[in-house]
Amino acid sequence: MKSKMKIKMKVVGSIACLSMILFMGSCAGDGFDEETFSGGVTNTQLDSPKASDVAFEKLATTENNVKVTWSVVMGAGGYKFSMYIVDDPDHPVAVVKDSIVDGTAVVCPWVEDTNYKVEIAALGNEKLNNTASVSATEISWSTLVAATLVPNGTDLTTYFAEHPVTTGKDTEVAFELEAGGTYYISGDLNFGVNNVQLRGNKTRGNANVKFTAPASIITCGGGLALKFINFDCDVVTDGAFLKFGDVPEEILDTKRTDHGKVTNPMVIQSCNIKAVRKYLVHINGKKYGIQNFAIRNCVIDCYQAADLINFNSSSSIVKDFEISNSTIYSHNQNGSRFLRYGGGQTTSYDGWSRGSMTFISNTFYNLSYSGQSFNGNGWSQTHNEVISKNNLFIDSFSGNFNRRIRMQGTKVAATFENNCYWYNGALPLDETSNRADGDKSNSAYGVDPGFADAANGDFTPSAPEVFAHGSGDPRWLN
Repeated sequence: MKSKMKIKMKVVGSIACLSMILFMGSCAGDGFDEETFSGGVTNTQLDSPKASDVAFEKLATTENNVKVTWSVVMGAGGYKFSMYIVDDPDHPVAVVKDSIVDGTAVVCPWVEDTNYKVEIAALGNEKLNNTASVSATEISWSTLVAATLVPNGTDLTTYFAEHPVTTGKDTEVAFELEAGGTYYISGDLNFGVNNVQLRGNKTRGNANVKFTAPASIITCGGGLALKFINFDCDVVTDGAFLKFGDVPEEILDTKRTDHGKVTNPMVIQSCNIKAVRKYLVHINGKKYGIQNFAIRNCVIDCYQAADLINFNSSSSIVKDFEISNSTIYSHNQNGSRFLRYGGGQTTSYDGWSRGSMTFISNTFYNLSYSGQSFNGNGWSQTHNEVISKNNLFIDSFSGNFNRRIRMQGTKVAATFENNCYWYNGALPLDETSNRADGDKSNSAYGVDPGFADAANGDFTPSAPEVFAHGSGDPRWLN
């Protein structure tokens, strides 16, 4: 019999489709064609696809999608496909469950730093008298970068002096610290122009890193990710937690030729950073254009004494800046700025046309109390935008977050939603109705959130309005 097949690729990425998968077992449009995967195979107990033939390909799309493909099982009437998140193997979370597929490829969403398990079973074909495979093929796949494990108790300054990273900016290398382990930084930890990920363990717990001397983590534009770590910076009294080193010639921008261009992401994620006493981030007088800088799912405890996140040097800027799902607060009131850029514009760098700032689901408390949320002379341009949603702005930024982040005008586009503003016992009207650059959404409001114990870092709110709007760092709302 002549082999015939019609290969179809299922896309299972939308929320609506995923909901249907989870509750009904397949996506709309699933089913069988009249044509079958025959290959002359009849009256047979089928096997599932070989694990060695299953492949994963991350797709270059605006959303994070992966295409899963496998080999044809001749004589099958289709396949049953499931995909699970197995960061906790005892409690898998279904991404796709028992979806019926009549081809040999499926497109699914993926997230970073996550372990997956895929199950693929061949279905029987009544017409050919073939029965389904007895068991599904199971394949593991992970979006975690493979890492070198650093032994517990290590001084990281010594370790990286003895094991220098030399892979450069084009290859991301990862180093994992043991969950619950204790590590030390006794001097500057300089990763140079290398693309480095330093992380704890997502599922078993953060590692602990203590600075034992005034020092900084240093990058020279290769990209950097700090994840799942508790940092204690108490002894760093007059420096920066993270700062930039000399600009390597290999990353100089072709348009702004005296500035380095950082194209790999820079991210601080799922970290607790204790006792930042001067700079959280400092450009250190160097000249860089940074494409992406993000702080996600962090708690950052400060004794603010300077511009906390300081990129102010020549024309240094961040093209796309993000803070999300985080709590940042200061024990003391200070008049310094929260965020500062140099005088450059996004369009000053080759290939960059737009810039953005994104603030989503954050709790900001007692930051830049009598200071500015932002300053950067080149930011006031029509090609830049701000997205600000579900934030608590409490006793911070002189009650003028929006005025400064939009550079005292409306050239910088803005999207606002469900933000709470509260300063010195009242709703600061400059954030909303008093100024053209204020929050004009119908969801802006002002209320004392009634934090449980802000002085000791407990920002659980008590005001019903905060829960109704879903404002602030989600960790305090659950």
